[in-house]
Amino acid sequence: MKNSVRCNNCSTENPFYLLTCENCKAFLRTKVPNIDFWHTTSKLFESPVKAAELLIHADHKNFLLTVIILAALKISLTAGILSNVFSGGEGSLQNIFVALSSLPISFILLMLAWSVLMTLILKITGVKSRFKDNLAIYSYSFIPIIFTLIILTPVEYALFGQYWFSFNPTPFAIKYIPSIVLSIIEGIFIVWSMFLAICATYAQSRSLFFSILIGALFLIVTVGIPVYLAYVLNNPV
Repeated sequence: MKNSVRCNNCSTENPFYLLTCENCKAFLRTKVPNIDFWHTTSKLFESPVKAAELLIHADHKNFLLTVIILAALKISLTAGILSNVFSGGEGSLQNIFVALSSLPISFILLMLAWSVLMTLILKITGVKSRFKDNLAIYSYSFIPIIFTLIILTPVEYALFGQYWFSFNPTPFAIKYIPSIVLSIIEGIFIVWSMFLAICATYAQSRSLFFSILIGALFLIVTVGIPVYLAYVLNNPV
């Protein structure tokens, strides 16, 4: 794999993230001082790879902490709900409180570890990247899931109250059609986040097969591990 930019002045190959040529210091691209949140978010709809490139090129990864925290809350909430689903009808709101109090920090640590790992993997495959860039592009891939936290979660609570979270009884037994529709929408947004993770990886690697593999693995790791931890916390041996 190779993702570099050639200097127009001296023809030196430079890492994609650089602003100026390593050899002659000529400018390689337009300077991007900060992340414009709404512009970048709209880019995630229009051109996800370009959005990832903007995140990589931004000098200051502003809004990154907010995005990570919101993603941590949504993933932790989802993990708590799924742990109740897997508990065979014995779920409770207590399990949700346990997930929300215990898992966000674990998720943040998981994101940091993933970004370190991707920096090393890309280096091994011949692509120079930076930890902060990888953290930014993979964190922003959770924007669709964050939208479900802000928009869908209040709707779910309004329709089902505590039963959407506790699954005791299951919301499908209360209002079947709305439960199906909301579950499908949640699933679509999760798949969308995986697609953005694939695009983020492609922006770094320029390898489609590698990007699909890493994007799928990213979703499995960042969603699957919190769900497993929530289940273990709520169902101790």
